[in-house]
Amino acid sequence: MTKSYNEQQVLERQVREWTAELKRLAGQIAAAKRQSCAIMMITPLDADYADVVPELITEDAMRVLNYGWPEGFEVEVLNQSISLIDP
Repeated sequence: MTKSYNEQQVLERQVREWTAELKRLAGQIAAAKRQSCAIMMITPLDADYADVVPELITEDAMRVLNYGWPEGFEVEVLNQSISLIDP
């Protein structure tokens, strides 16, 4: 076994654990809001998205360019990118 292989296994295990924790937190958030909500993680499968910020990944996944933001829903990207423009 190589160090790289072991590191990859550790990372994969950590991602599984973090994902499980996020699912637990999502349940708590939905309960605290006292309303149904879908809390999801969007992971693009295309390598072209490697350097794309989370907001644009969300827009592409929801097809915002073609249909606009859905009406009647609050959409919040929890891991927003850091703005590079000074306010």
